[in-house]
Amino acid sequence: MKNKIAIASAFLAAASFSTAEIVINDFLSFEGFVDMSYSHSDLDAGNAGSPININESDNSYAIDEVEISWLFNFDAVTAQIDLQYEGGSNSDNPFDDDDTVEQAFVNLALGNGGVITAGRYASMLGFEAYEPTGLYQYSTAYSLNGDDLSTASEYVQGVKYSQTTDTTFFGISLQDQAFGNNAGRLGGDSDPDSSWAVEVAGSMDLGNGFTVFAGATFEDADSGDNQLVNAYVTYETGAWLFAAEINVSESDDFVGPGGDTADGVTGLVMANYAYSDVASVTGRLSSIDYEIGDFDIEFLKYTLAHNQALADNLLLVTEISYEDGELGFNDADSDNLILAVELLFSF
Repeated sequence: MKNKIAIASAFLAAASFSTAEIVINDFLSFEGFVDMSYSHSDLDAGNAGSPININESDNSYAIDEVEISWLFNFDAVTAQIDLQYEGGSNSDNPFDDDDTVEQAFVNLALGNGGVITAGRYASMLGFEAYEPTGLYQYSTAYSLNGDDLSTASEYVQGVKYSQTTDTTFFGISLQDQAFGNNAGRLGGDSDPDSSWAVEVAGSMDLGNGFTVFAGATFEDADSGDNQLVNAYVTYETGAWLFAAEINVSESDDFVGPGGDTADGVTGLVMANYAYSDVASVTGRLSSIDYEIGDFDIEFLKYTLAHNQALADNLLLVTEISYEDGELGFNDADSDNLILAVELLFSF
């Protein structure tokens, strides 16, 4: 569902950002984007008693992602295949570049808003979009120094049923892993990493600009059980959009310093203001708190971003973020100032 019930993005509305499909014929069309960025970071982490001591400044320019979505329409049956190139912008190793099939699924419409989906598709959980074309800023809320610390998978493989009305959404998915690296292993005893998971989600438009969402993933894995509960609320009034989110996770399928069980609480509050037809500004405060045995990670991330449409298909995003927290190594402190400029072309 990924924010379909949540109010239309003030970012998209304000920026007049176009993602119209290119129609080949009655049955086939495609769309996509090219995402490129420059970023500068100043990282200071560690202390005298910590095994981590980092004080460095870094500049990066890269084609972060190129994606083409092929859309098939045969009335009650539709399908989508997303071909993605994701550059290794956070690594000097050229072998980190990744060409993938991000999504590949088939939908069968049952009527009255009911749909059965099979294949590889996006998780229903989370306020923030998984693609840069749906974000309000350059970075995601739960990323630190470019590394995503969210626990659940963005894309899963399985079978899903969803029901949508004008004001409500409900979905349930039987899928492979939600955590870890158990992709494609739906239970059984042939592999120690096999798992299966159930994801359930629902949302409701309460009227007067309010929308609420709640969902959860429960995974039964041979290497440990895992669960994630996600909830968020959005409110729109005039040119303003407000959002608040919380995630609570528990993962036994985790190997890290100090223990094998990872308990986490993450959350965000965000405000977006569309001050013209082609521009908007966003402020966001996000929190990350993980306990992995005796090892703790506690961070606050402050983000201010500006979106400016240069043309219908071209968006310029500028961002400044400050990450401040503790790494858990002898109370080692870490702070990172990040400046980023992103150019996003869509078609």
